[in-house]
Amino acid sequence: MECCLPKGELVKLDGGKAGLTLRCTSGLVWLTRGDGRDYLIAAGRSFELASGEMALVEALQSSELQLGEPASQKLKAVIGLVAC
Repeated sequence: MECCLPKGELVKLDGGKAGLTLRCTSGLVWLTRGDGRDYLIAAGRSFELASGEMALVEALQSSELQLGEPASQKLKAVIGLVAC
């Protein structure tokens, strides 16, 4: 899923059952997930939320994001195919 955030827009993300990968394709976003740290995710970078984890994201510039399943879930699928 892709989304565009104008500067200053806030979005709440939920890692759900499988987790979530946020990839910033343009712009710059700030992310906090309740661990006492702040994360800046610039264009070309990504961040993974664990299963059940919540985060708040704010666009520090107009930004484009891709949201999808975590790389670890994709790896499990490939390993599952190899094992068959």
